[in-house]
Amino acid sequence: MRIGEVARRAGVSVKTVRHYESLGLVGSSRLPNGYRDYAEDVPRLVAEAHELGRVGLSLDQTRPFLDCLAGGNANADDCLATRPAYSAAIADLTRRIDELDRRRSALQALLSAAESRAAESRAAESRAAESREPGHEHEGES
Repeated sequence: MRIGEVARRAGVSVKTVRHYESLGLVGSSRLPNGYRDYAEDVPRLVAEAHELGRVGLSLDQTRPFLDCLAGGNANADDCLATRPAYSAAIADLTRRIDELDRRRSALQALLSAAESRAAESRAAESRAAESREPGHEHEGES
């Protein structure tokens, strides 16, 4: 099967298939005319790697899943070797979420402080304006 067919079946670009091949995630042979020739299982491997990447696994972390499929398993995560990749991706997401929570809290504190200063400034301006109005004499004036 040619690269365009692999890409179409997997729902990715030809460039993505080439990239996965350059990383050794999938392989091909060469036809006499120099075109790449892919096995029938390659579109599924490419689609699986792409989907795993979409949910947060690095391409390197997809290797055990692809090996599992290539080994004849019905599902990419039927092999025990895939569990650490899931755990590592979950741990990475948890770290990232925690960092985002810390950043959000810091931004909320900065916004709150800015709003407090602005409110204090408006109140001070309002008091100053009231004291300048006729009928509001300053203390000590006669």
